[in-house]
Amino acid sequence: MDGTREASTNTTVILVRHGQTEGNLQQVWHGTMDAPLTETGCKQAEAAGRGVAALQDRFPIDYFYVSPLPRAQSTAAAITAAIELQPTVDDVLREFGLGDWEGRTFTDLVETEDLWTHWEQDPEFAPPNGESPYSFNQRVVSAIEELVARHEGHTILAVTHGGVIGSALGTFLGNGAGDWQNWDPNNCAISVLQYSEEDGWQGVLVNDVAHLDSELLTK
Repeated sequence: MDGTREASTNTTVILVRHGQTEGNLQQVWHGTMDAPLTETGCKQAEAAGRGVAALQDRFPIDYFYVSPLPRAQSTAAAITAAIELQPTVDDVLREFGLGDWEGRTFTDLVETEDLWTHWEQDPEFAPPNGESPYSFNQRVVSAIEELVARHEGHTILAVTHGGVIGSALGTFLGNGAGDWQNWDPNNCAISVLQYSEEDGWQGVLVNDVAHLDSELLTK
């Protein structure tokens, strides 16, 4: 980590989603539960490492954070191999938690619980022991804003989850907290955001997959 590099006007945040998991294949909401990377997910993580390494000429990475969940840490390990920087685990980068409803398929959550209708009608609706879109968005936005305040003028890499990235992009670049599902990233997509007090949030790369071969494009 180069903590002595002179701060610039912009603070850069690089967000990388984890690689494909068994849960993604089965269309299961695993949230704060875990599912291992598939063979494709491992290849995606290696490609993400190359993609992040290629960004370093433009955005030298000073700080590296990762969600506590193993699927994100496996992805971060592949990136570490490419950039030779070890991540720090940050619990607030964990995925959207559905509490007692985790581990169920999306189809089940729609047909049995009518979950998305609940959320459309009330963004503060939360499953038992889970988060609501509102509380989740507050957590994500606060986490990223705290990292930016802590490392002003530097470049921060965070390996995290689709919900986290969608929520951040929807809030900072889109139409606000309720826009998170419209920014859903591919597995191992890379986004680069910059923040300054003068210009606010700007998207440099948004859910970029140029580093992934066509057979590695999954959600």
